[in-house]
Amino acid sequence: MKPGVAGSFGAQLKRLREAAGFTQEELATIAGLSVHAVSALERGERRRPHVETVRALSAALDLTGATRDALVGSARAPAHHAAVDELTGVALPVPFTVLLGRDTAVQTLRQWLADPAARLITLIGPGGVGKTRLALELARAIAEEGATRVVFVPLAAIRDPAFVESAIAEAFGLVDATARDLPRRARVACDSRSTLLVLDNFEHVLDAAPAVATLLTSVPVLRLLVTSRAPLHLRGEREYIVGPLELEAAPGAVSPADLARAPAVRLFVERVRDVQPDFRLTSANGPTVTAICRRLDALPLALELAAPWIKMLTVEDLLRRLTHDVLLSAVGPRDLPQRQQTMNATVAWSYHLLSADEQRAFRRFGALTGRFSIDAAAAVLADRDASSSRSDHVLSAVANLIDRSLLLRSETSVATRPMYEMLETVRAYAALELTAAGERDDALEALARYCTGEANTAAEGLVGPAQAEWLDRVRDDLENYRGAMRWLITRGRPAEASDIARGLKYFWLIRGYAAEGLQWCEEILNVPSLPPAAELRALEGAAVLWYTQGELERARTGLNRALELARPDMTAVVWAEDLCARVEHALGNLKAARDWFTLAVEGFRSLEMPWGSGNALSGMASLALATGDAGEAERLLDEAMPMLRQAGPWFLTWALYVRAIVAVRRGNADEAIALVRESLTCIRDLQDKYAFAYTLVPLVAAAVLKGDDRWAARILGARDAVSERTGATVVLKVVQDLRDEAERGVRARLGREQWDRAYAAGRGASIDALMKDIDRGMK
Repeated sequence: MKPGVAGSFGAQLKRLREAAGFTQEELATIAGLSVHAVSALERGERRRPHVETVRALSAALDLTGATRDALVGSARAPAHHAAVDELTGVALPVPFTVLLGRDTAVQTLRQWLADPAARLITLIGPGGVGKTRLALELARAIAEEGATRVVFVPLAAIRDPAFVESAIAEAFGLVDATARDLPRRARVACDSRSTLLVLDNFEHVLDAAPAVATLLTSVPVLRLLVTSRAPLHLRGEREYIVGPLELEAAPGAVSPADLARAPAVRLFVERVRDVQPDFRLTSANGPTVTAICRRLDALPLALELAAPWIKMLTVEDLLRRLTHDVLLSAVGPRDLPQRQQTMNATVAWSYHLLSADEQRAFRRFGALTGRFSIDAAAAVLADRDASSSRSDHVLSAVANLIDRSLLLRSETSVATRPMYEMLETVRAYAALELTAAGERDDALEALARYCTGEANTAAEGLVGPAQAEWLDRVRDDLENYRGAMRWLITRGRPAEASDIARGLKYFWLIRGYAAEGLQWCEEILNVPSLPPAAELRALEGAAVLWYTQGELERARTGLNRALELARPDMTAVVWAEDLCARVEHALGNLKAARDWFTLAVEGFRSLEMPWGSGNALSGMASLALATGDAGEAERLLDEAMPMLRQAGPWFLTWALYVRAIVAVRRGNADEAIALVRESLTCIRDLQDKYAFAYTLVPLVAAAVLKGDDRWAARILGARDAVSERTGATVVLKVVQDLRDEAERGVRARLGREQWDRAYAAGRGASIDALMKDIDRGMK
């Protein structure tokens, strides 16, 4: 996991940037860095920046003295994160506020978590009571102690219980994990280390509880902390009821200081000061503030929703409206628990105070199940006959809802693309209003139209030079893509769903979502009377994913059918020819593979698609290498490399890896090491576990050529740690043979004791340590 620890480089950089009043774009421009680099540093994806980078940031922020030294020191802190940790895991969210009034709960739950018998703890309470915030406090405290690995799984945006295993697999950093093999692979990923799995907002996916039970029984070192409005009803479950904040101060308390000791009052006052900094609790308004908190059942989210209205109302006006507004007694199903009725009514009260345009925006955003961009917001706000809403109108709606605490600015992977989200309790109410207004189908139609267009744009971006950014962008939008495909399939429109599934195929492939991508493609292919064009699009996605999953005969059959359907579409034909070559190569049919590659290279050239030509040429080079013709492989790579340097870095990593093997075959260790170093830089940006597993093999061989067997053993340790945890393996025989041959020789020369010591050190080595070893090896 990658927690945003308060003292980490990323956390300090973000705090200093915001204090200086810079956006990420402005800081990047002044420091001479990319926006993506600044964003990755702040998110903790790059925890060990180069000295030159730190100097540039310090100068851009005009840091001096102790402040500069603290930032530099955090960058130079020991790199405890192994390569396997850097390439896996979901960041633990950083809370925006201090936890108030939960000291007793934290103390009790820490005791429970220290009890070996308590393997499943569920925090239960109504929406808005603060379950997630409490769980994060516990998770961060445990993570910072270091003995237990913490894995956080956000489930609020997931509506289909079938995707729970996929979310857990992603959080563990597993590649292409299916529901069936998740328990086995999670056991390997934990690697006998105590692990706390945090499942947040489980109430939407309670049908996935049996899968959670299987995971617990299969992984002895695993413990679960779950937040939910209802228990999971599993054996051994301990339920902790999370109630409202304490409201009563000491008996007889009347002074502002006494009243402010009540956590509910303190929270309300702090949120009011966010919008009205000069607000003070006084003897005159103190009882009114306390009455407001009592009227809202001291629910944290209800308090946070009511507080911003103090910009326009006095506390007396607010209390009067809350007391006499019929919404607080009439909104929502009466069979809900009282506190849930209060929460729903508070959201409803805020909703009915909005203008008509703001109400419409609030409802429409309820169609967006996860985080969303301003473009997605514009799409669902558009009228049926318009492609999108006016940008000024959308920005105004977003800003106004943020002011009312009904919408939040969310974490984003792409600094130039802000993301927004609704808290789940708020979104659920927005969805109810959307349905009641008869606008649900219009909003989902707009979302599907947006996702289809965005997926077509992504299809181009995912093969271009901004590939890393597009991979992040697709992941940010994934919940909305899922929602759009599910709605389209349910409405009997699989052709449009196939557009989305096909457009995301390189995301499914590179980011380790092949199992999910294949699930969507196969579901579309199983629809009766599927139009030929939709069948072709679904086959394009399915065939490449079958190939990567090792289902070569299914891939071959699917490609034969795709070629039948694709004849008028030369782009589809050439793409299928290229994949046919790779399938035949994997099956050992080298002549057939060469023939297919020849057709693909000619086809891509005729279509003027340089990335395709370069990719096919690098495939031909790997084929030449398999036949022992290193000279032909080198010639093909010379032709391919200029084209691939203009394409997505994922395609380049493959060519660099093949070239590194050629260099090893020629006995040129230094060239191989330099090529691997360049490849690792790409891999870091892409977070590509498969490429990591492949790329380190020629580095092992180069270390052997340099006569450094201990280094070779460390490299093998780092590579195997990633492969074992994530499931990323080498499937080509030529690569596996090279690895096995190197390991046999190194083991024999080092002896068991030295081998074990060096191999174990490698398993814990960071990518920075690997880079330093490479730099030393090149001197």
